Amino acid sequence: MRNLFYIGLICLFYNCAWLTPKEELKAQYVADQLKEIDWQSVDLYPLFESCEETLSKSLQKECFEAVIKAQILLVVQQMYDQDSLSFSGTFSMDFKVNATADIYIQKIEGFNGSINEKQSFEKRVQKEIASLPFLSPAIKQGIPVATRFQIPIEIHLD
Repeated sequence: MRNLFYIGLICLFYNCAWLTPKEELKAQYVADQLKEIDWQSVDLYPLFESCEETLSKSLQKECFEAVIKAQILLVVQQMYDQDSLSFSGTFSMDFKVNATADIYIQKIEGFNGSINEKQSFEKRVQKEIASLPFLSPAIKQGIPVATRFQIPIEIHLD
């Protein structure tokens, strides 16, 4: 009977969490927390000075996209006036906003203008976007993170 008692006591001590090394418990806690994080969304979208931080997430995203679209349409109008841009239609632009709030054009899809027009357009848009007032990066759990956006643009030069 005593042997059974000692075996039960050893099993009890073996399974106690206080015998587990603290590093192992911390690693398990971090792993569990990382599994619970939704990596597909951010807590705050990148914001320009004209956008309010207190807006809901969907309105923050809309404000960000509206500022970008306004700059793109400004470039289109300038190119139309100066260079007789002949493009009309819909295309999309992929942007990346890195953790330091720099905006880069990743690619342009569906732009039916000439190659020279596309390159000139991309350079001008990048220049205009770089000149925008302060942008704060996207935030995920209090940490600045990089985000990607795909913004559809519709141009009618009629």
